[in-house]
Amino acid sequence: MEARLFLAALLLSCTPIRTSPTSGDVCTLQKITKDKVSYMTGKTARGCMSRSTVGKLQEVHVLQVKMLLFQLNVSSAGRTTPPERKVLFVIICDQFCVVTLHSADLHSTFVSNNKVYAVMGEVAPPFEKTSDEQLVQWVKDHNDNITSFTELENPHHIHFRVGEDASSPENCIVQPGFNAQRYLQIECLVPEVKGCTSPGAKKGKEAHILRVQEGPAETSSQPVEVKVTVVCPEGKPLQDLEILLILQSQANVTWNIDTQRTVSIMASGKYRITRFPSEQLDERVLPDSEQGLIGLAHQRGFDDVASYTVIPSATHVTLELHRCEVKTPPPTPAQHPKTVNIVQTFFSLLPPWKCTDDSIEIVMPKMNLKDLNDYITDITLQDPRCRAEQNQTHFVLKRYLGDCHTKLESEVLARSKLILTLASSPEKVEVPFNCSLPRELRLQLYRTQDFKWPSTTLLEVNKAAYIQVSFRADSPQTFLEVEECSLQIAGEVPQQLLIQPVEPFGQAVTILKPTEATLGRELHRFSFIYSPAGGGPFPPCATLACRVQHSNGSTSVETEVTLQDTRPPSSSLGIEAVVGITFAAFLIGTLLTAALWCIYSHTRPTAKLQPVPTNAPASESNSPNHSIGSTQSTPCSSSSMA
Repeated sequence: MEARLFLAALLLSCTPIRTSPTSGDVCTLQKITKDKVSYMTGKTARGCMSRSTVGKLQEVHVLQVKMLLFQLNVSSAGRTTPPERKVLFVIICDQFCVVTLHSADLHSTFVSNNKVYAVMGEVAPPFEKTSDEQLVQWVKDHNDNITSFTELENPHHIHFRVGEDASSPENCIVQPGFNAQRYLQIECLVPEVKGCTSPGAKKGKEAHILRVQEGPAETSSQPVEVKVTVVCPEGKPLQDLEILLILQSQANVTWNIDTQRTVSIMASGKYRITRFPSEQLDERVLPDSEQGLIGLAHQRGFDDVASYTVIPSATHVTLELHRCEVKTPPPTPAQHPKTVNIVQTFFSLLPPWKCTDDSIEIVMPKMNLKDLNDYITDITLQDPRCRAEQNQTHFVLKRYLGDCHTKLESEVLARSKLILTLASSPEKVEVPFNCSLPRELRLQLYRTQDFKWPSTTLLEVNKAAYIQVSFRADSPQTFLEVEECSLQIAGEVPQQLLIQPVEPFGQAVTILKPTEATLGRELHRFSFIYSPAGGGPFPPCATLACRVQHSNGSTSVETEVTLQDTRPPSSSLGIEAVVGITFAAFLIGTLLTAALWCIYSHTRPTAKLQPVPTNAPASESNSPNHSIGSTQSTPCSSSSMA
């Protein structure tokens, strides 16, 4: 009953009730950056599939990808491909190809006109010819047939299922707009989300228009999953938000809407809400034009068209809205404008801040502060726990870049505030500042597996050391691949190789699980244990070096480290020696005791022949002679009594 009331209210909210005064205005769409729209599809720019390799030695799949950087996930899920079946991928890409195989039992080989980086699988050298036509011709010359050909535009992730379909055509004839859903799904980000706001639009009330341009109408229903989420990476998501969702496509599309919000819906074709799967609702045909759909939103009283997105074809669409609750700042005491201005101007002329790759540093000589009319007693960042230490000459602060409420913008800019305490007043002065982050390649050594800041230059012998290679660039699509790392001990030849292309070198090296980029950087991490050959002495210095391939080419980076011996001194005794000495001491003590008892037993008869006084006066009982005699005769007396 509650579900029916909810759906009835939802339908009622979609019934036209008024015409907005601005409905006649032309809404000019402009690019927005706060929202993110992604989708999955099996439609390709061009493609084909054939059964011509059934029964042959291997499958042959050709991928032509128009994207600088992408990821290919290959699996055999849902297919009956034999484990020993060989698969050849021919990849035509613009620059770099990052390949990840999710099925270890696949015997895959990759050939490309550019370098291919593969987590698993055999990687052939780059193809010597660069044109697409020559590469396809090379495939045909070296392989009898092609299993599939696929041309993709701007994919971020490609999910590819290997295997052959006996119902496919005999030959692979390339077709535009080919539907490769049987073996391929791609994830794409909408490169440009647009929106427009009319004057006087009410806050907290917005419309989102989604158009999916499917191909020619088919007889069967085409399902499209639509997920709407409201997120706030920096705080609490906005709760008081009224959303109108307009979904426009062909009449045979069925929309499955997944959202935890109360959303008004206008859709072409049929739609259902995943929370109430048994209820399917029909809607009318919507306008098939940009201004027609925008005018429809205005008629519903939604003058803020927060997003207008057009997608060629999709099976899943995710609309991620970035909306945060507005924080009401606490009232601050009034400050004298002149004092604030003087302090802020002073720090802008003599900035004490500096940003490194992973930290913020504040160094302010107290001598420079003497020109101020007021004395500064304390300096912190936005987090009061991030307080500068001071000595007789300087204020000094160094903190991790991810702490102290520091914000990163555009991956290469850090924003924060200095909070200054003045001696003449309890009021605090805020000095906003920003600093550029160095765009450089760094090689750092850490003591622990959590890579806890700060780094170190001390390499302990026979203990695990943790290495991080980081790179920061202007583009968010930063690519980083560690090709080789080595440890060069001073005075020793050759160097100790730690990482070679694709895999670690030796059992003492471990490639750690890749992490997402932190602080706007691309990270690669591994650990190793250095043990000197033969356990002998070693020099105090060494050099860590790595050769890295990234989006701008190949670069080498190195850092000097100091070796520290954590082994116990050679003169110290191990546990085996301690146990041996203890046992020997016990054995010797036992033997000595046995020897003394043997001597005593053989001399006891002699003791019996010594005279023993029987009638000594009682007064002599305390004399020394009597004491000695009593002591010597005790064993004998005991023996007689026995």
